[in-house]
Amino acid sequence: MYTDGRYLFRTAETDDVKVLWEMEKICFPKNEANSFEDVKDRVEKATEDYLIAFDQVNGKIAGYLSGIHSSSDCFLDKFFTDASLHEKGAKHCYLLSLEVLPEYRGKGIASKIMERYLKREEERGTEKVFLTCHAHYIPFYEDMGFEHIGTSPSVWGGVTWEDMVYSL
Repeated sequence: MYTDGRYLFRTAETDDVKVLWEMEKICFPKNEANSFEDVKDRVEKATEDYLIAFDQVNGKIAGYLSGIHSSSDCFLDKFFTDASLHEKGAKHCYLLSLEVLPEYRGKGIASKIMERYLKREEERGTEKVFLTCHAHYIPFYEDMGFEHIGTSPSVWGGVTWEDMVYSL
């Protein structure tokens, strides 16, 4: 756990699953959102790859970042739906969702979550952190130190994604 005063940054717990799934439905269009079962499975199998920003003033989750570790060299859509692919201790981390509730957007929370997540991954010995995003988010992630590596082979949700990587 880590705190910056107002926000407590922590891993996910089983009790968080319903809230995380509700956030998934708020933050992503239906075709891109994970199912309740997929969120639950990832929390159970890869809880250490979640980082939650818990607002201690309002007593609720403001945002979170989830990922999965794998020795794969490319982003696989199966990471979203098959938590058994999580390889504890693998040197690559694949970020699956960065979500911030609408009332918390524009306050730097996504950046704080990402900064803390990357620091934690560096401490774990992770070598590379990968993500996919829509093209309009490329500058946001480049500002955080990610490199755009091209259009992704991912077709998650039936849309086009861009691959990015952060080397630790």
